[in-house]
Amino acid sequence: MQQIEGIVTVVQEGRFRLVTPDGRSKLFLLASDADLEPQDLPGLQHAQTPVVVHFTDAEHILAGVAHRLTEAQAMGEPR
Repeated sequence: MQQIEGIVTVVQEGRFRLVTPDGRSKLFLLASDADLEPQDLPGLQHAQTPVVVHFTDAEHILAGVAHRLTEAQAMGEPR
């Protein structure tokens, strides 16, 4: 499983956009087996807390499938 760190900037139902510290943007769909529910995503957007998204690539669409989101560790702290 891949992972990427960033801030959730846009949320719509079970979809969200993550912007990485270097400015890249990636679209995600929340997996049905994810540890969050779609209604939890707006809280992440409003908090602007960096998160790590653990995801797989989706076939036939330009989005990742997010299976787990965790709060990112501060710079310099061990993971």
